[in-house]
Amino acid sequence: MRAVSIEKVEPGMQVGRAIYGASGETLLAAGVILTSRYIDRLKELGLVALYIVDESVGDLQVDDVVSEKTRLEAIKVTKKAMENIRLNPTLNLASINEAVNDIINELLNNRDMMVNLVDIRAMNDYTFGHSVNVAILSLITAITMGFDKDKLRIIGAGALFHDVGKIAVPENILIKATPLTDDEEELFKQHTTIGFNILRKIESFSLQVAHVALQHHERYDGQGYPRQLRGDEINEFARIVTVSDLYDRLSSGRAGRARLSSLQTVELIIANSGKFFDPEVVEHFIHTIALFPVGTLVMLNTQEKAVVVETIKKYPTRPRVRLLMNSQGTRINPPYEMELASNLDFYIIRILEEGEL
Repeated sequence: MRAVSIEKVEPGMQVGRAIYGASGETLLAAGVILTSRYIDRLKELGLVALYIVDESVGDLQVDDVVSEKTRLEAIKVTKKAMENIRLNPTLNLASINEAVNDIINELLNNRDMMVNLVDIRAMNDYTFGHSVNVAILSLITAITMGFDKDKLRIIGAGALFHDVGKIAVPENILIKATPLTDDEEELFKQHTTIGFNILRKIESFSLQVAHVALQHHERYDGQGYPRQLRGDEINEFARIVTVSDLYDRLSSGRAGRARLSSLQTVELIIANSGKFFDPEVVEHFIHTIALFPVGTLVMLNTQEKAVVVETIKKYPTRPRVRLLMNSQGTRINPPYEMELASNLDFYIIRILEEGEL
């Protein structure tokens, strides 16, 4: 089993892991053979990638840093909360706190694991799936930074509702694939202030949750909005959510933008450390992300082709790989595995495109 971008999926491929809707319903069960109709429908639903069965890579299994059950429950809770806010600014804090606590507990239990890109990607509802993705990324980063549970709960809630102000932004602006006009840009930017005003009225929430919504588009160098805050003037939780938010948006390829790989996105974040992002946050964030997620097809410097079978947190650029094809293009039978961290003469030079194996 390995992950494939929805743009590279072809009829005849077999679903390797069930695909769920935003309400937890099964859209396609594991084992289903994909048809053109299924693929088109998945694209319409906003699916970015999925797992397929691939006998050439063997019995590869991908472990979740957060279980599917917990992830889906968080999406349902977030979706229901957003719908309630549209009608009345009240929330069921018990269900929100439970969802956040479940994510925290699973991340603490799996703290030695790295986030695999597709591990948090199989979402068919971008608005709510994005919020949960950002919460997972923000929480695992905060855990590596040593935050206590009280702070983790604040950042978890702040991440889940960082975009709540978008309920007041016209949908045509939110999904527009071409650049926004100046007027549209100004209207879009108002979602930070709107979100703050919504969340600060919810008495059971820490005011810092509202500040995450207000400040998650501020930039470390003072070039962000709405208040042009810089450095430590920006709320510490918002500084984390800012990185997680950008990572998820760039790696999802929404609104007509090309989807970047995990490696490309992390490289962009590193390049903007100290400019857009808090350098300390970036340093911790990049050690939580698998640069080469399990199931990624790669080319080694020896021109051999392999699939990533395990990520090593201490050596993010040197995962464990399974060699599938030699430099002459002949299948290796049987395939064998190699620890790149222990074999320094071997290293990854690029990620393979679908069809190169």
